[in-house]
Amino acid sequence: MWDNSLVDWRIAVNAKTLAWILLEIAICAVHPFPSERQCDDTEELHESSEYQTPPFLSNLDILLSIFMFLRVYLLPRTMLLHSRVLVDASYRSIGSLNKIKFQYQFVMKILMNTCPGRVLLILTGSLWIISSWVLSVCERENINGTGKLTNTMWLIPITFLTIGYGDIVPYTVCGKMVCLWTGIMGVGCTALIVAVAAQKLEFTKAEKHVHNFMLDIHYMKKIKCAAANVLGEAWLLHRHTKRGDRTKTRHHQRRLFSAIHVFRRRRIRHKNLKDHVNSMVDISRMQMILYDLDSNLNSSHQDLEKRINQLDKKLDEITGLISKIIDSPHLSH
Repeated sequence: MWDNSLVDWRIAVNAKTLAWILLEIAICAVHPFPSERQCDDTEELHESSEYQTPPFLSNLDILLSIFMFLRVYLLPRTMLLHSRVLVDASYRSIGSLNKIKFQYQFVMKILMNTCPGRVLLILTGSLWIISSWVLSVCERENINGTGKLTNTMWLIPITFLTIGYGDIVPYTVCGKMVCLWTGIMGVGCTALIVAVAAQKLEFTKAEKHVHNFMLDIHYMKKIKCAAANVLGEAWLLHRHTKRGDRTKTRHHQRRLFSAIHVFRRRRIRHKNLKDHVNSMVDISRMQMILYDLDSNLNSSHQDLEKRINQLDKKLDEITGLISKIIDSPHLSH
């Protein structure tokens, strides 16, 4: 509003913005009212088979307690306000030049690139704690099963990791929905962990060059060994063919064909490795060539601009001289 020099705040507020503001007010206003509930713990009721412990919270209190977790949307906003993205001037200047919106998605991407393990650990632990508490609230009527927090803290990680022993199961609809949501989040977090692990296990550029170089040496040794085997079997086949020993001739002929097959297979593998290395080198070489072309084009463009400016100055001088000659009194007479 200040950037656009708006005096009245109502000019910057439209129907969508007003709806979001009202929704945030409604979410932050959700809170269960404090109340006391009397629990009847007499021995006669405990000995009765028809006894059921009254719930710790009413259904309305349970619903309001669960809806209080909608305030989690404030955490990304807090992370954005306390991140170095908004404080560092270089981030803001470079981002504004590249038209980057500094929102919490950008902050999360930065954190996932800098410290992915810590982010996933905090996210997983927070999901386990919140889901365990919500499940214990939903299943509070079931005292011997999932109503205890210790049992829910066992059930949620097992469901999150998609193991599912089946020793503890939810009974209410709310508890089943919490377990379903936990399983879905577990699958998503598992995919993120696999992606982070694959990124950490990937070779760097220098390591990749060293590995390919050693593979090239290894394949060359195998090709030389296979070629020597082919020559040896060919010589033995030729010698036993001259002697007329058909049994050894057939034996060495089979071994010759096998050696030729091994030799061709190793050459194909070496060729595939060479193609892969050449493609990597070609990409880096192409980048260098493009960078050189860009720099040459920029320099030639600057030279052309200088020459055009010089031509403009000379044309202005020639035009001034011609006008002076035309306006001189000698030529007028």
